[in-house]
Amino acid sequence: MKSNGSRICDSPAVRHRSAGAVWRIAAVSSISMALFIGACQTTDETPPPQRTQAQLDLDDSSEDLSRALVTDTEQEGAILGGLIGAGIGFGIGSRDDGGGGGIGVSVPIGAFAGSVAGRYVSAKQDEYTKKVEVIEAITRDVRSKNEAAARAIKAMEIVVAEHRARLAQLRAAKTKSRRDELRLEQQIAMVEKDLQTMRGALGKAEEHLALFGEARGLIVKKDEPGDIVQQKAVISMDGEIRSLRSRIQAMHKLVNDLSAVG
Repeated sequence: MKSNGSRICDSPAVRHRSAGAVWRIAAVSSISMALFIGACQTTDETPPPQRTQAQLDLDDSSEDLSRALVTDTEQEGAILGGLIGAGIGFGIGSRDDGGGGGIGVSVPIGAFAGSVAGRYVSAKQDEYTKKVEVIEAITRDVRSKNEAAARAIKAMEIVVAEHRARLAQLRAAKTKSRRDELRLEQQIAMVEKDLQTMRGALGKAEEHLALFGEARGLIVKKDEPGDIVQQKAVISMDGEIRSLRSRIQAMHKLVNDLSAVG
């Protein structure tokens, strides 16, 4: 004979309540699993945006600008970067030196900066016997950095426009779903990455401008005007340095533009 407790547990009402509890536990588990899977799918369905061709071009041109012209890369960057950061003016000034095609050099010849430019000029002098050949070799180096800066500017312009358009689109999204939020976060992170690359390219361009300005001051002397061929070589070098300075100004603007976009 079953006890009263057994009869109560076996009653239809108790069995119905037990089944209901089991169903509720199963339902809660199913919902939790669905939410977990949904979150995973949201993440999986929102991979980081692919880098565009302009961003790849920016990376390449930045690498070209970063290539050192002096053997000791670390010392070149540390010395020139420190001097630029300290506010010491390098590069091409606006005064007429009487033999450089209406361009002068406002460069303090310091012991440390001079050692970098000195090694650079010395390497050119070891490679070439004539002074005009040294000037032409320096001009080719300036032109190479000029071309890299021009490519960087072209890529920067497109990158800034792409980020501006994409961020405007994401911020204007009406749904404001988690997926939209993730995409916006990813785009902002990409902006920061590209901004870092652009600042790095700009810094290297400034370092090279400093080096070229210092080298010009060492190789071109006011009291040694040289012959017609040498004068033309100096004018050509000065033109390339002016162009590099102008491109650096354009790079500054684009860096500021992207900073405002983010």
